[in-house]
Amino acid sequence: MSLLSRAAAMCSQSFTTHRPAEIPHDVGKLFSTVEGLYHIRDLDTLLDRVLFEARRFVRADAGTLYLEAKGRLYFNYVHNDTLFRGENAERRHVYARQSLPVDRKSLAGYVAVTGEPLLIDNVYDIHSDVSYSFNPAYDQKAHYRTRSMLIVPLLTRSRVTLGVLQLINAIGPDGTPVPFSGRDRLYIMQFAQHAANAIERAKLNREMVLRMVELSELRDPYETGRHAKRVAAYSAELFTIWSERRSTTRALLKSIREALVPAAMLHDVGKIAVSDVILKKPNALTTDEQTLMRMHTVYGARLFTQTDSHWDRIAGEVVLNHHERWDGNGYPGVIKDIYAEPIKIGRGKRGEEIPITARIVAVADVYDALMTRRSYKEAWDESDVLNYFRLQAGKQFDAELVEIFLGMQSVVSSIRNRFDY
Repeated sequence: MSLLSRAAAMCSQSFTTHRPAEIPHDVGKLFSTVEGLYHIRDLDTLLDRVLFEARRFVRADAGTLYLEAKGRLYFNYVHNDTLFRGENAERRHVYARQSLPVDRKSLAGYVAVTGEPLLIDNVYDIHSDVSYSFNPAYDQKAHYRTRSMLIVPLLTRSRVTLGVLQLINAIGPDGTPVPFSGRDRLYIMQFAQHAANAIERAKLNREMVLRMVELSELRDPYETGRHAKRVAAYSAELFTIWSERRSTTRALLKSIREALVPAAMLHDVGKIAVSDVILKKPNALTTDEQTLMRMHTVYGARLFTQTDSHWDRIAGEVVLNHHERWDGNGYPGVIKDIYAEPIKIGRGKRGEEIPITARIVAVADVYDALMTRRSYKEAWDESDVLNYFRLQAGKQFDAELVEIFLGMQSVVSSIRNRFDY
């Protein structure tokens, strides 16, 4: 029996008899979209795309993609065209801190437990003889009115539930909410299975990146997974705003942003090649020790050797250049051949000689370092950190990036709260 046939036989619930005229779905478009998902390797990029494409396919005004972890469903991505059009980073990171238990009481929890889809015409008119119910608290808080819902599990080929895809308020021809159709359910079930398989693979990619960060953490206690995730998140949002100012095509923006996230996470991976005597020295480094420490940028860049790989190219330029300064007083400086022995280091790179990806990660990395308590220092006060960036605009940092970063502090605060210190 095909997946479409199995989905048709699955239990679902509908509370009105009226159905709008069904809009034929383009099966070719569905499979073309699915094929595109398998080419996305970064987890965050993939989750956002899965929710976007699912909503577009069934004309949903809003939606949530939950991932399951330790018996709870976490709001990983939230879209809502009525409340926040386009990509609203602040909303996305705020919601990501919220979760639901995996049980039969909530709509998403029921779908996660049973593996069955739910098709509901009006969530405020659910029968009393079922275990689940709709929680209106989110509607009340956001001043939104949820009506129809289509909720499907994200099940892999091996029947592992990764999470739940929840679509809200199908939009009819007149722009008002209408029920989702039975055909919507069939196609989204098909889409969700392929999406789950792509997510499973992207999660493995993310885990491998974080394991490399953990290796660095074993050598340098200040390189933590949370630090890496925050630097990556700041960098991705900063790059998005910078790119939009330049009217960068959506395809190019997404391509670079997708590679920038793991590159930012791995910015200090070269420290695994630096001696513990230097990394864990409790007091100031000597001049020779500073020179050896600075070589972590070169050692790290040497890991990314596939010049025909978009990911390797961006990771290499970030790792090598994120300690360069706009005024040319950074390190490691101009190097003709990073594989040469001994390495011949020239003057510091300056201005736009430094790749934009590295200039962005420099801002994100220094901000997070100053805001974080470490054994050798207390966390700086936020106002002092922001003033430091104002003073260093055009010196240590690209002045335009500082301007953008200072203007996105609500987003930055949301990211900090998401990845607790």
